[in-house]
Amino acid sequence: MKIGLWNIDHPEYHPSSPRRHRRRQEIIAYLRRRHCDIFILTETNAAISLPGYHALFSQESPFHNRSRNYEPPNKYHQVGIYSRFPLDRVEISEPINGVLGHAVWENRPFFIYGNVITIKDRWAQDSGKTYADRLTEQLAICSRLTSETFVIGGDFNLRLGWTQKKKAYQRVKKCVNEHGLAWPTAQQTKTVQHIIHSQDIISTIEIDASVQHEKGKRNALSDHPFLLIDIKIL
Repeated sequence: MKIGLWNIDHPEYHPSSPRRHRRRQEIIAYLRRRHCDIFILTETNAAISLPGYHALFSQESPFHNRSRNYEPPNKYHQVGIYSRFPLDRVEISEPINGVLGHAVWENRPFFIYGNVITIKDRWAQDSGKTYADRLTEQLAICSRLTSETFVIGGDFNLRLGWTQKKKAYQRVKKCVNEHGLAWPTAQQTKTVQHIIHSQDIISTIEIDASVQHEKGKRNALSDHPFLLIDIKIL
């Protein structure tokens, strides 16, 4: 199975802005060229349509950005999972920054959890959540999956050696170690996007940085590279 993971930075359907509208179309074209079985897209828009894929989204994002176009068909979500095979939604305790799907793959139950570790709650006046609260909720979902065959993918907003998120990195690492999980991107320093999966899966990862803006420029499709994860159940 091939899984594509990418933070696409909320592309917009925006006919009155050729630059923004073109970026959305180029992102869709790139995704179609990758031919993945599953895409985990973060900071996404339900206006992204991929023919032949079933889509599950986290709740519509309550974190509004005044510079963004909210006219239909735009509908922004922290996470969207696009799958070539049917996915059933599994209810979770933190549905704003994540979505959990269940499927049958190779005659075995399979779970896929897409998430963003963030604290955009600071933009919502009715939320009293802290960063630590959100991280606790999301790690609880990870722990809940440990007896299953699963893949977790998302924008964790942390990486090895990043001092401002050192405690969060350590908390994720502790969860992985306690449950005997695999975290193949743990040593990655070029992206804050990560994959964690059960031990009955083997994975290989490729990173395409050609879609990522150069530092200080807006010359590509996203602030983030595209990750291609090839997985196989043992």
